Amino acid sequence: MRERRLSVSLWICLAACAGMGFAPYESHMLTARVKRTALIASVKPGQDAALDAALGGLSDGKTARALRGAEITNLSCYKRKLGDKTWVMVYFDYAGDDYLKAATDFESALTSVDALKMHVDPHPRAGRYGTTWLQMEWICYIRGARSEAETKTSYAMVTTIKPEKESEYRLLHQTVWPGVCDQMARGNNRHFSIFLVEIGETLYEFFYVEYVGSSQKKDAEMDRSDPVNLRWWKQTDPCQVALPGEDGIWSMMRKVESTGK
Repeated sequence: MRERRLSVSLWICLAACAGMGFAPYESHMLTARVKRTALIASVKPGQDAALDAALGGLSDGKTARALRGAEITNLSCYKRKLGDKTWVMVYFDYAGDDYLKAATDFESALTSVDALKMHVDPHPRAGRYGTTWLQMEWICYIRGARSEAETKTSYAMVTTIKPEKESEYRLLHQTVWPGVCDQMARGNNRHFSIFLVEIGETLYEFFYVEYVGSSQKKDAEMDRSDPVNLRWWKQTDPCQVALPGEDGIWSMMRKVESTGK
């Protein structure tokens, strides 16, 4: 009996150790139904207005139903000039079986999505995967506020990572401090995600977040004064470089407003 108990204990220990072998990202891929997704492409010269109209129409009834059929919901779009091109980021929640098919499912959802190709140029690496839109690397997710209230606003920002600091930055975001996660929730922020992608020789970092509180200014002030956040930023800020001409490390992206019904 004692040997049996030891055998069971050893099995439990080995199973636990095997589970610890999964990276946080892979563990989330295995356990979470909804994955946060961001695609990127550059805007063709002279196509900004046409692209805005096409992106804004993605929320019309027929298009939204087709996207839901592809397990795509909560879609929003953002633009920013980076270097000599304007880039557009499409964010959505994806509940499909294979996360790596998110870009393919988005592109094949329906003809109106396919028509976006007229207005964008693919990221150089997108062709390797047979898509126009490149699915960016998702490196961090914080659930944040547990509120199921309607999102008051969502927004995206962008900065760059120093090449020599990439490993350090990635490691920090594999082990985000509990106090940082706590303050994300206290500040009424939800579904915070960080995405990385190379554009030319520069490694760009994008984040997406939703706000569900009643006073974003008050909550933002609390975030900026939180002692754990201040210590955290002393670790992360040296890894980043602001966009040219910007005062702060992070630069706001312009949200493309919906025109659909």
